[in-house]
Amino acid sequence: MFTVTTLTHITDETSRPLIALTTKEGNRYFFGKVPEGTQRILNFLRWRFPKLEGVFISGTISSWSDIGGLPGLFLTISDATKKSITVFGNSRVLSFIVATWRWFVFRKGIELRITETQENAIYADNEISVTPIRINNGQPLRNTPDSSLFSGLRKLASLMFPLDTSKVNSRDPDSYKSDPWEIDLHTHVRIPPSSAFFPIQQDSYSYAIRLLPVRGKFDTKKAIALGIKPGPLFSELIKGRSVTNDAGEIINPDQVIAPSREFAKVLVIDIPNQSYYLNTINSNEWFVKDESRGFEEIGLVYHFLGQDVEFDLEQYKLDFLNKFPPDARHVISHASITNNVLINKRFEVASMTLKAVMNEQYNLPNQEDYVKIPVDESIVRLHGSQAFKISPSGVEVDNSLVDEGSKQQLFESEVAPLNLSKSLEELNNVSFNLSKDQDEELSLKDRVHICTLGTGSAIPSIYRNVISTLVRIPLKNPDGTVSYRAILLDGGENTIGSFWRTFGHANKTAAIQILKELSVIHLSHLHADHHLGIVSMISEWFKYNNNDKKLYLIVPSNYMTFIQDWYSLEANYNEDFDMNRLECFTCEDFLAERRIPESSKVSLQDFEIQFDLGNIHQPVPYEPLSTVDFVRINELYESVGLESVSTVRAIHCFNSYSSIFKFRLGDNETFQLSYSGDTRPNPKFAEVGFGSDLLVHEASLENFLIEEALAKKHSTMIEAVCTSKIMECPKIILTHFSSRYGNSNNCIAKHELQQSAKSLDEYLTNHHADLNIFSHDTSLTTEYKDLDLCFAFDWMNVRYGELHLQEQHWDKLSELFESSMIKDPDEERVEEKQAAKRLGRLEKLAKKNSKKQRVSDETI
Repeated sequence: MFTVTTLTHITDETSRPLIALTTKEGNRYFFGKVPEGTQRILNFLRWRFPKLEGVFISGTISSWSDIGGLPGLFLTISDATKKSITVFGNSRVLSFIVATWRWFVFRKGIELRITETQENAIYADNEISVTPIRINNGQPLRNTPDSSLFSGLRKLASLMFPLDTSKVNSRDPDSYKSDPWEIDLHTHVRIPPSSAFFPIQQDSYSYAIRLLPVRGKFDTKKAIALGIKPGPLFSELIKGRSVTNDAGEIINPDQVIAPSREFAKVLVIDIPNQSYYLNTINSNEWFVKDESRGFEEIGLVYHFLGQDVEFDLEQYKLDFLNKFPPDARHVISHASITNNVLINKRFEVASMTLKAVMNEQYNLPNQEDYVKIPVDESIVRLHGSQAFKISPSGVEVDNSLVDEGSKQQLFESEVAPLNLSKSLEELNNVSFNLSKDQDEELSLKDRVHICTLGTGSAIPSIYRNVISTLVRIPLKNPDGTVSYRAILLDGGENTIGSFWRTFGHANKTAAIQILKELSVIHLSHLHADHHLGIVSMISEWFKYNNNDKKLYLIVPSNYMTFIQDWYSLEANYNEDFDMNRLECFTCEDFLAERRIPESSKVSLQDFEIQFDLGNIHQPVPYEPLSTVDFVRINELYESVGLESVSTVRAIHCFNSYSSIFKFRLGDNETFQLSYSGDTRPNPKFAEVGFGSDLLVHEASLENFLIEEALAKKHSTMIEAVCTSKIMECPKIILTHFSSRYGNSNNCIAKHELQQSAKSLDEYLTNHHADLNIFSHDTSLTTEYKDLDLCFAFDWMNVRYGELHLQEQHWDKLSELFESSMIKDPDEERVEEKQAAKRLGRLEKLAKKNSKKQRVSDETI
């Protein structure tokens, strides 16, 4: 009747445990942490959210790893349903975390409720009741919060997911030029550090879940036999009231109603680190029986043990497990016993297929084969898709959805039939060769290494994670040796998971090397699919870099505010973090156009006053334009080996940028890297990036979806290629593909590029569309056929000098992945309707532009 299913367990991609309780009526409740990668796993598992009743956050929150998937989960829910979502846990911590997101741009709004866990049942409905159990670590307080600030914080957090996002996501072609938040006071609040709101020593939150008994069935035959006539007296008995029959006899409900069916209790016990261990195992709260928590026995216990907990199963049995009823089942999550499998098998197949086609440009994912979970043992490890069914007769294991196949079995069943002339052994024996970094037969430019960690857009899909591109650039040192710097261009949710899967082999040797090389992280804009994974990359960087090295961030100014807010929390628990080693620059500092001043900030107290007065929408004045600190910029250039950084405003949303980085290679040689971010094709970007060696450009859509590209301010593939042509940039990597493409893309043959450009040029001209990139193509030296195009796939590794090699495989790739674009008929009908609406908007826009042109001509 009730089922508890494991959604995430500790792997390279999901660093924390999350389980789901499904009731007999189909309602769902999440318990645990919400790590990055959660929404992608849920997409793969095809979980739906219409009946998600609440998310219960367990343990403490001390790092982004604990809740990095929470904003993405909210996005997924808002896409799937219009209902609100309730999050239970430490309301002060959760409210602070949500308030740090005030500059994030979300596609859709949702009503978010944050509920504090009191000492009594915090949630109860007609199926379950949940009681929080809070355990402290017994350590003395390190700070004294200001309780007067919390009401303002909660009011601020309540505005983070506004239901009306029409202005932020406006389809007006000129909307990117104006600030959609200019009258939204809540986005301009300056909040105190986290220690002002809650104790650094957080309580750890665990939960006792009572599955409410089901009333027994009413026995009509027994009631009639006892002299009760059908009618109102039946109703009274069903309601639990005694009645009198015609003979004057009292008939009690238990004479005609079967006994209630009871269910075993479920516990979720979270021990975040060793300091909570003794207080947890010595607490009697787990065994309380009363009217609120019920008198049923404990049947299923989840143990979420933090990585710092010193775990030995035999000792844990003696310390804790032996205190529970002997027939209780225990499910344990700890890093030392986890099974690092890849849950998303469809992506694993796609990854092996790509490697079978281009063996040297892909690594097989860092993963383990499945280790079988015994079904007859009472103590087992936590594992994805594992389930327990709870009925009146007890708790039963259901591992039917757990994929028990090995990598070899998956290869033989899914990849070998494709006849790609590669065995799994051959794939295992070849990996992307980092030793070529020192290959003197290759020029420094040809040794540039690009890894497309994520190549999708909007939300993580089964085949493509959201956008992130890593570029490693060599530098010849004065002594003749060659070292590398790395730059990360955007970092969507779970970039770190893709990073570990791609480079985590052999005890993370290559991954640690690259983290030590990482020098710059660049964020193009504040859409969630571009930055929810950056904090994890920053935190991992600090683990592996010594105290005298700095990490440089070139980001929109409002992201700098988020970083400062967030690390006021995480720095309390992360000994490696040092804000003084994080050098932040705003993208405006490098702008090749007119700079815009920062908006002023208001205090949390002043915000609360205006909130209470109902004045949350009012103009926020700008600060005086700040001066650019060229001394710090030159320090950046010198430290990283840069000659220059330039940014231009992207044609996408307010405070979005396209960027150009010119790196020194040595011996008067440079490498110019241009990155579009999300944008309509931009002549200014092509102008400032002229002469680039490599262009990484979004190519979200193809020509027939031009109306959608115009409305959402994205580029089609041929527009991106035209930008490269105008730049006279010889090589382009196309990325950020719409999720509709699956693992396919919008590739067209080289000989068709010219005609494709001509057709779209005519269409845009006829419809008077703004900024037709083709009208700026005056290049006489570069033709489409001369360009080297590379279509990005997740976890692709390619060197600059080998980028052109992909073209010979285009036909095979199209053949292999064409099926990943197949859609349900219902989805196709919806898209047809949406396309018709977009075309209508485009025609209105054409009339508007035509009218503007007539007025302009008359003025002249």
